[in-house]
Amino acid sequence: MFRYLFLISAAAALFFLTACDGGSGPTVSVDDRVANARARNDGPAIWKVSDHDSELYLFGTIHLLPEDLNWLKDDLRDILQQAGTVYFEVDTSEKARIDATVLSAQLGFRKDGLRLADGLDNYQLKLLDAVANNGNIPLASLDAMKPWLASEYLTFTAAENAGLSADLSADEALKSLAKRQQKNIIYLESVEDQIRATADLPVGLQLEVLTETMEDFSDLGRQLKRLAQGWSVGQTDFLTQQMIDPLKADAGEMYRSVLVDRNEKWAKTLIRHLEGSGISVVAVGTAHLLGEESLIADLKEAGYEVERYYAFMGENVISPTELTIERPNRE
Repeated sequence: MFRYLFLISAAAALFFLTACDGGSGPTVSVDDRVANARARNDGPAIWKVSDHDSELYLFGTIHLLPEDLNWLKDDLRDILQQAGTVYFEVDTSEKARIDATVLSAQLGFRKDGLRLADGLDNYQLKLLDAVANNGNIPLASLDAMKPWLASEYLTFTAAENAGLSADLSADEALKSLAKRQQKNIIYLESVEDQIRATADLPVGLQLEVLTETMEDFSDLGRQLKRLAQGWSVGQTDFLTQQMIDPLKADAGEMYRSVLVDRNEKWAKTLIRHLEGSGISVVAVGTAHLLGEESLIADLKEAGYEVERYYAFMGENVISPTELTIERPNRE
């Protein structure tokens, strides 16, 4: 249930697309081919928000990616080229990273003389020893952390061991591209806001997250690779089933703190932006765009039209054409 919490912006789902058969077979109508094309997205999901004079494109990102994943498609490049403003969750400049490191240390390391192990039962202690050994992680380092930071550390260690890297994240790639194109960049929240969304969770809930992370540690890297592959082809139904539904059903407080509250705050910012005009892009963790209380749902509730966007769904890209072909007279 909790294993993707700290990768909630880096999680996606593996979904195999059924390849079209290029051989002989029944004739497929133009309408069917258009429908099939629209059901098959070849890149990460994008949504379009619009009113009479503005367009806002929502793109769900993940923070950890393998080096060989081809996810940046021409449709997103084209949208970004047209945009004047690009929104991201948080600043990740060198200074911001230093601030995040300092704040994480302040909020994530024990200062009361107790160790992480002091709050664990026998089962959890065995798990802690196992992940430290299997992950080649100094036990003393983990023992100095609060449960939420230990969970993050283990998750990112498992990801790195599987060949995924934060340096390859979709967020960083798009920020780099936006800066090169001299876009107006706006951040939706501060470093402290983002860290406190998990650091301020009740200790009991933090321990539940840690326990599940330790239980899944040996397989977590493989799971994250599968998720990254699925994210890269836009399989939002599977993402919702894996990331949103269990969290909402079994950990309502966490679901609200990590997702719902932040979505509502960001929606207010974007609504103020939509009162203007022009084209903009919003690149935030993909989980924020999924489910019944997503950023998309908040914008719809405010009266904006939101639809899944596909580059090949433009007004004049694919349109069924009625053809009348007469059979030649062979007599």
